[in-house]
Amino acid sequence: MGFKDKIFAVVDLETTGSSYKNGDRIIQIGMTFVQNNTIIQEYDFKVNPGKKIPSMIENLTGISNKDVKNAPYFEDIADYVFNLLEGCVFVAHNIEFDYRFLSKSFIEAGLPELNILGLDTVELVKILFPTLDSYRLSDLSNQFNFAHDKVHDAAGDARATAELFIFLQERAVSLPIVTLEKLNQLSHQTQRNNQDFFEMCLEISREQRVPLSEDIIIVSGIALRKKEILVEQTGHRMKDSFDTRNLWRTATEGTAFKTREGQLDMMNQIEAFFQDSDRHSFAIEAPAGFGKTLAYLFPVILQASPESKVVISTSTLLLQEQLETVMKKVQMMLPFSLLFSQLSSRNHLINLEKVEKIKIFELFGTDALIMMSIYVWLTETETGNLSELSSSHKIGSLIESLSYKFEENEIDSKWREFDFFFFHQEKARKASILLTNHAYLSHHMQDIKGMSENGDISLVVDEAHRFAQMYKEKEKVTFQLSAIRRKVYKFSSVVRGYREHLEQHAKTAFPHYELINLEFAMDQLINTIMELETKFENEFLDEKETQKNTDSYYLSSEFLESNWFKRYARKLILHYEELRLTGARYLELDHHAGEGQFASRLRIFIGAMSEHIHNFSEIMKKDHFGYYAIKKGNRLGGDRIGLEKNHWDIGEKLQKELNATFSKMLYISATLLLTDETNYFSRKIGIEDLETISYTSKYEDVKSKLDIYVPNDIPAVTKMGHHDWTNMLTNFIFQLVSETNKKILVLFNSNQVLEEVLNKLRVRDERGKTGIEFLAQGFSGSQRRVHRRFLEAEQAVLLGSGSYWEGVDFPDQPVEIVVMTRLPFDPPETPENRAIDTYYRDFGGGNSFRTESLPKMIMRLIQGMGRISRKEGHSGILYCLDNRLLYSPYAKKIKDSLPEGITIHEKNFEDLIF
Repeated sequence: MGFKDKIFAVVDLETTGSSYKNGDRIIQIGMTFVQNNTIIQEYDFKVNPGKKIPSMIENLTGISNKDVKNAPYFEDIADYVFNLLEGCVFVAHNIEFDYRFLSKSFIEAGLPELNILGLDTVELVKILFPTLDSYRLSDLSNQFNFAHDKVHDAAGDARATAELFIFLQERAVSLPIVTLEKLNQLSHQTQRNNQDFFEMCLEISREQRVPLSEDIIIVSGIALRKKEILVEQTGHRMKDSFDTRNLWRTATEGTAFKTREGQLDMMNQIEAFFQDSDRHSFAIEAPAGFGKTLAYLFPVILQASPESKVVISTSTLLLQEQLETVMKKVQMMLPFSLLFSQLSSRNHLINLEKVEKIKIFELFGTDALIMMSIYVWLTETETGNLSELSSSHKIGSLIESLSYKFEENEIDSKWREFDFFFFHQEKARKASILLTNHAYLSHHMQDIKGMSENGDISLVVDEAHRFAQMYKEKEKVTFQLSAIRRKVYKFSSVVRGYREHLEQHAKTAFPHYELINLEFAMDQLINTIMELETKFENEFLDEKETQKNTDSYYLSSEFLESNWFKRYARKLILHYEELRLTGARYLELDHHAGEGQFASRLRIFIGAMSEHIHNFSEIMKKDHFGYYAIKKGNRLGGDRIGLEKNHWDIGEKLQKELNATFSKMLYISATLLLTDETNYFSRKIGIEDLETISYTSKYEDVKSKLDIYVPNDIPAVTKMGHHDWTNMLTNFIFQLVSETNKKILVLFNSNQVLEEVLNKLRVRDERGKTGIEFLAQGFSGSQRRVHRRFLEAEQAVLLGSGSYWEGVDFPDQPVEIVVMTRLPFDPPETPENRAIDTYYRDFGGGNSFRTESLPKMIMRLIQGMGRISRKEGHSGILYCLDNRLLYSPYAKKIKDSLPEGITIHEKNFEDLIF
């Protein structure tokens, strides 16, 4: 009987715990039998484990001690279960646990160990569906609409896994034959008998002679999804017959879109801005829930054309993807055609030429499994953007080796027609609207300028309050001493090994003398970097008392002028020059002919070192708004020390680059503080007299109010001990989520505090097993996965920091309660804040706190409030556990800056939750 005709026994176990060795035993066995892709039989056995079921397991599975009190012991049913499985193929979702646990149970019952074929559906689904956010069985059941009402019930899980297994076989058989052949070539690296699964599916596919989909094309033995660029029929768009108002009415008629108060006025303001050739920069402040995305999209649509493009930039990749979703909906509503395109870095794209050249028989372990997933993904993706792949597929170096590098421009002519980078470039040239993010925009303005034939490009900056900060990241220059030292040391061993190899086969003494000189220059460079690291390490020791809980330490610009630094800088540059010259002399010699691989590696190494030294030289240049920091960290057990230069005020440079690229610039955000006397946003983007309009008070929706509750009887957060502070947060959050039936977002300033509170919450939850899902940024998977789990959970708490204050949106998620653990001030000891304080003290003649720190905090505070649910008529609740909102010298300034519709309530801490 062939593998495809076998009976597949899909098995799931519920146990008292995960360790058979430590006495855990089976409490339920679920088995669903499948043959010829049809479920033929199901079994559900309750088992008395002979011990008390832990309360945690009882809460998880719903199986109590009472339920198994009269159930048979495993040895009573072992023979029957063993006979049912005999001759079958064992299938499980994470097979190693169920297979081994059951096998050990059989041995204890006096039976032979389990010795049948086995398939793991976790591994199979990762290969066949490589873009999913989660591979948990419950999440897969929701994704593929399997009936799975009883999660953590062995019978229910076995049934769901059986449906998944049938679905996986259908999916594999539907793949192009060439893809299935590639999977079979790599499947010997899969676990258990998953190789037999792929052989079976290839056999079935050949027998069925499944025709190749019209959406697939085969190039050099690789199946790809066809890509098509729709050309706008601009002659039939008749945009001249529309203005923003009637286009909006035409497009939204009969849809669920509702016009919000002020939205049409904002559209008219933007339309007038685009039509006036004398206006170049315009800023609009519109509150969360105002509908500002649609308010700017419709006038942009009327303005944009393939010849006069409009670039829309937002703050994060996630928001860029959300904007693309909105754009697709709007695109379908329009009475004319419109083409838009995404802009992203080429290093995010897969290079098909590299895929073709990869030697798949040399791939092992995880790399082989990831390559199998990539072959499947290439039959689905139209973008080639590697971010589409699940985070579980991005471990190791394989993905990096298959992606574009920034310096790579040439590509084999046969791949040009199918290459993803050229496809994106061509689509962008033909599109009217280009979607991107602030990081890409900051690094690629020159590239964007070249995408328009006549150079007429307008820019819309959404989430504009974050733009200057992200542009500053582009201006940052780093010199990673520890990483560079390790690279030099690693390559010096390559040089030494190569030189010794040559000497062993040499006919004359010292045939490669320049290699000895190269080794000496590398040793000198290593020693100088080590001395500099030690010197900086001593700087840390001096600063530790004033700069706690940070890995970034401020250095004043005077250190550039210090004799010790100048001495080390001269030595470092001198040793690098010796390295470069000795390497160049070696490369000029004729005796390395035929040894091209080493010569190529040497050229790459010298090129990389040249870039590092260039960065070091840039750091050494004094700059009026530049500041310096020592970066210290620990990774894989080794200390890392680096030198960094950044700029705290880049407005003038930013504006110069923007003016050279764009004809018009529109800035939009919920928090620009346009009426603030410090002109904070205008200064940050480098415009003195910025034309502005604010809708934050004029059109505030009084139907959707926000209540802020602040405790008035607890110590100030700045005076509370760390242990007391984290315990208070844990108790408050746990009580809040336990007594409400709402989804809660908790915002932190510190990742360290976030992690501590998360761990304490999970310990509390283990005791009570509430079923509440505690999610956290950086600890619960990718941002997309966290979003989806938060959306799907009945009751959940999401702990976030950083971008969760202002860069993550919840347009469709019912966030009705937000907890702010403290006001979102940046720590005063950060290098940037110390540099700002120094500047205002020595040159600025003002108050750095009120001019810089306070408005920045208020912007983040208002952005954090915007995470609350925006549904019309809904009231949101925000708990601010920092009573500086009430009792600080700047409390009135904060309250005056808040939008209308917000009420602040003072309460005793014990009475906050009601």
